[in-house]
Amino acid sequence: MDPMARGGVRRYLDTTHPEEYQPNTGEVNLKELSLTGLADLYGSDKGTIKHNYAIVYERVVKEIMALNSQKRFEAHINVGEVGVACGASLRMWANYLPAGKIFGFDIRPDCGKLCEDLDNVSIIIQDASKLGSLNQYNSFFDLFVDDGSHISEDIVATFESCWQWVKPAGFYIIEDLSCTYKEEYTQSFKHTFGRDVKNKRETFLILVDALMKHCDTKKASIEYMEYHPQLLVIRKKLDEKLKSSV
Repeated sequence: MDPMARGGVRRYLDTTHPEEYQPNTGEVNLKELSLTGLADLYGSDKGTIKHNYAIVYERVVKEIMALNSQKRFEAHINVGEVGVACGASLRMWANYLPAGKIFGFDIRPDCGKLCEDLDNVSIIIQDASKLGSLNQYNSFFDLFVDDGSHISEDIVATFESCWQWVKPAGFYIIEDLSCTYKEEYTQSFKHTFGRDVKNKRETFLILVDALMKHCDTKKASIEYMEYHPQLLVIRKKLDEKLKSSV
C-alpha cells in the first residue's frame, strides 16, 4: 500500500487528474488539527507526506495574524495559490483559516469544479503568469504561494505578475525548487504537458540574485528572504505610511 496515497492515489502529483477527494473525517475535530495535520488529512504534500512545508507556513500565518492582532479562527487572511491539482492544499487552507478567503489559480478547466462545497474557496482558471488586473476579485493577498509548474521560466514570469498583489508585510513563497535543476523532472513535465520548456536553473538564479540586490537597497520593497529545503520565503516590507495605523 502506498503510504503517501489518499483516496488510492497521490493527490499532489501534477500527473493526477483533478478529481475531488474528501476523506472520511469520522470523529476528527478539524479545528484541533495543526496545518500539518490538515495537510496530511487531505493529501497535500505540504505536510509529512512529503515536504513538511506546513511547519514554515504555520509560522508565516502567525506572523500575519500578529501584525493585525488576530486569532486564527477570526483571521481575515487572503491566500492565493498557483497550482490547484486536486484541491488538497486549498482544503487545508480553507479549514485552517475558516474566516479567510482562499484563491486557487490553475490553467486546467477541470480544476474549476473542485472545492465547490467550501464557501471560502474560489478557483480561477487562468495563467497566473499573466494575471494582469485583479480588480475583479477585489482581493490582495496576505500570502501568495507558487506551487505551479516549477519550471524556472514560469516561476520568474509568475513572480513578475503576482508580486504586486501581495499586501505590505505579506509573504510570497515559491515551492519545490529542486525541480529547477532536476533533468528528470523537466523531461517528465514535457511528456505530461506537451510543452517544450527549457527550465534553465540559471533563469531562476538570476531572479534570486536580482531580489537579493534589491533587498540590499534603501528603497527595497522586500523586508527579508529566507530559504528552507526547496522553499523560498519572501516577505514584503510594511509600507512606512501604514506603520502608524497598525
